[in-house]
Amino acid sequence: MKKGIVASLLAMGVVFGLTIVPAWAKTCPKLYKDCQEALKKTPNKDAENLCGEGIKLHEQGKHDESVAKLTAGLEKLGIKVEKKK
Repeated sequence: MKKGIVASLLAMGVVFGLTIVPAWAKTCPKLYKDCQEALKKTPNKDAENLCGEGIKLHEQGKHDESVAKLTAGLEKLGIKVEKKK
């Protein structure tokens, strides 16, 4: 009985990990693109640095940190980013 429960929980964890992580991974490039487009209109060195750090974190697989940096960069440019639920 315990083995069945453990196996079920493990399977759910794998499925969750395989669906949520790619969703965040796809958010980073969109935010980076938004940063680049906004920077063309409104150059801002601080925002440029934050967006650059954000895409590097994305490439390292650190998606939560990447989203935070990219969001901060966009906010420096006066763009509000809706948080995903």
